[in-house]
Order: sequence, then C-alpha cells, then structure tokens
Amino acid sequence: MNRTKAIGIALASVLLGGGALALAGYSLASATPHQSALNCVPNPSQAGHCTLTMSTYPDSLAGQHGKDGGTHPDWVSYSNQNLSVPANTTVDVVINQYDGGGSLNNTFFDQVMGTVGNTASFDGVAKTHVDPTNVGHTFTLRGYPGIDGQSGKRIFVNVPLPANPGTDTPVTIGAGQYPKPLVVTFSFKTGSKGEYEWNCEYPCGSSREGQFGYAMSSFGYMSGTLTVQ
Repeated sequence: MNRTKAIGIALASVLLGGGALALAGYSLASATPHQSALNCVPNPSQAGHCTLTMSTYPDSLAGQHGKDGGTHPDWVSYSNQNLSVPANTTVDVVINQYDGGGSLNNTFFDQVMGTVGNTASFDGVAKTHVDPTNVGHTFTLRGYPGIDGQSGKRIFVNVPLPANPGTDTPVTIGAGQYPKPLVVTFSFKTGSKGEYEWNCEYPCGSSREGQFGYAMSSFGYMSGTLTVQ
C-alpha cells in the first residue's frame, strides 16, 4: 500500500510539474508580440528600390506592443519585428532613433558593414563607423537557412545607431514622450528569397551579465526576422 501510494505521489508530481512547465511556456509565448509584416514600400521614382521605415524607443509606450506598452511597457524596443522585402532589390532603410545609449561591449559593431558603399547616413552625414562609447542600438542582420528549402543569399549587415542626446522638445507617440529622433539611413541589396534574423548588439536589456537579458533576449523587442520574398 505504501509503495502504491508512493508511485501515485510521484506520478502526480510529474504531471503537476509538466503542467507548470506548459503554463510557463504558454505565458512566454503569449508575451511575445505577433505583429503583421512591415512591407518594404516600392519607390516609384527609383526602379528596383523599396523603403523600410522603423523606429527605436527607450520603452514600449509608442504602441507597437499594445495599449500602454503591453506586457512590458518599460522594455526598450524596435517598432517592428517582422520585416518583409522583395528579392533582388535595393532596400533603403530609415530608422528614427529615439533612445539614449552608452558603450558597446564589442567595438566590432561600431562599424557600418554590408550596406551599399559600407556607409550609413546619420542626420544627413555619411560615415563608415561611429563612436563606440556613444551607441544607442545596432541593426545587425544575419543570414540563416532559407525558406522553402532554399538557402537564399548570405546576408550580413551591421549599422550602429548613435545615442540620441535627448536635448530637443519631446514628441508624443502613443503613450510615450520622446526627443526629436536622430535619423539613420542606409541601403542594402537582397538576392533570392530566404529568411534572415536581425538583432541589436548594444547591451540594453539588463538582468544578466553583459546586459543581454529581458528585451535583448525576447523576440519582438530587440530582435526579429527579415523575409525576402
């Protein structure tokens, strides 16, 4: 009888533990934002070009994660996680940078790489790199195995986004107030269809050694995908 009871208790513990893990997994999945794709807009005046316009914020109050910032209103965030661009196209990217910053953990990421001409424009000034002690975020795009069994084009793009000094009159976006954005523009070329990942390499997530926890390790805040169709 004691043995039967012990087995019953052990089974119950396993089932309860499995249920707790399932519930935790569901909670994490539910906390992940699922945005519609941000499509690259064709440029009617420049054949073979399209434009993606995004923003980076010091929090999630601009509305991209739901009313009043969603589950994590204080988490730093890109405005879009899910990017979609055409194959064999020059993608012109505009990023409005509203966030402050500091020093990179790895100065490799202060270089502009993989863009047309290996340059980017920062408030109209073209540069090949920025001050590694004054970075807000990076847009770092990497290739990984393509969709539909195709490998697509191997892509690596890195653009550092300088810290916004925050000295201008605040603008209101959603429930948040931010300084006038620092505007970063650059272009890169796509090849055949495939799916790629992008993320930020500036340590802005806190909670773990190196500041790469929380928003940094959660899809939809400081990371996402780019699909070439």
